[in-house]
Amino acid sequence: MAKLKRLATPLDDVLNIIEPVSSDELLDRHLNYPILSPRHFAQRYNKLYEPIEFIFNGQTHKIQFNYCANPYCLWFGQPQERFEHIKNKPSRYKLTSKGRNRTDAIVCNQNHELHPDKKSLNCTVTPISNWSVAEEIKRLATMDIVKDIEPDYVFHNEDCLNKGYTPFSNPKDFYRRGTSSGGSQKWQCKECKKITNVLPNREKKFTYNQKKNDIMPLFAKMLINRLPVSRTCEALNISPKTYYHKLEWLYRRCLEFLERYEQKPLKTMEFDSLWLNTDKMIYNLNNVRKKGRGGLRYDNVEDKLMQTQIIVSGDVDTGYIFRSDVAYDWTITLEDIKEDTDYYREDHLYEFSRKNGRLRFSFLPQPPTENDDETDQTKGLG
Repeated sequence: MAKLKRLATPLDDVLNIIEPVSSDELLDRHLNYPILSPRHFAQRYNKLYEPIEFIFNGQTHKIQFNYCANPYCLWFGQPQERFEHIKNKPSRYKLTSKGRNRTDAIVCNQNHELHPDKKSLNCTVTPISNWSVAEEIKRLATMDIVKDIEPDYVFHNEDCLNKGYTPFSNPKDFYRRGTSSGGSQKWQCKECKKITNVLPNREKKFTYNQKKNDIMPLFAKMLINRLPVSRTCEALNISPKTYYHKLEWLYRRCLEFLERYEQKPLKTMEFDSLWLNTDKMIYNLNNVRKKGRGGLRYDNVEDKLMQTQIIVSGDVDTGYIFRSDVAYDWTITLEDIKEDTDYYREDHLYEFSRKNGRLRFSFLPQPPTENDDETDQTKGLG
């Protein structure tokens, strides 16, 4: 019987990232942080060309995106390499700076040996944080998964002689005491008389923990037709808190449907050819700027609707949408960024070496160190 479900969270470890910073390097960072200047610190702990490994569905994957992206260039798709057998030992790529407060670039060096078909075209690529890409993959892998709700039941008192028994393995040692007002089955131990409520399965209690479930069809219709939150609450006579509770419930039920009727069949299907189209579109979010969060860095969120992007991938022939995701991480908090900044000393790293490099605010500015040559840490390392 199917159990009740919940949305997966980052704590479920749906995807495990193998941390690229060893304990020795972490200690070294903390020792050198007050000694080195930000630029020397960033150069010492440069993670530009280091691949990141992560484990997903029992398989280990490795990613590294900092390489030439021009298919006509000799170095297309090639990892960084230093040619020890050539004079001056040149590398395949070099990192160049475009000036203070501007993004650095990876540039293809000239080929140092004759090649019959291709040559280096002096291409430029914007560097990105491989670690941060892995973190984004983890976010996307987690957000569309549901997990079984598995409470830690306590069926006995501490001095009960049948302490190891449960109604699942030893039903004859328990009494059934009906159901609770929420639909949970009550079990009572015959020895210590302790009563415990057990969650119902999905088939027995489809509307568990739901009030006003009769409004769900109309609620879903209003949602699809993009009716404003306030208008929906007024029409259905519900509070904003109830609105978002229903929205999360509907979202979870949609994920359960996809898990049973689409994800599992697609895993076993084979196609001779599949034409995919991926597009990025503008997506408007409500302006949720909090009191006291104004200032120079918020000059582009003054509009009532804040713009972000949405990435959609679908099948060209059938129009089936495989994935649609908003470029917005609602699981991260300022406290998380602060902890990562303190732990990894990310305020003195290049953006492509930071764990949170994908975020607009990838680190929390810190008090200047003794050899700090940055007048404004919010401007980055330049």
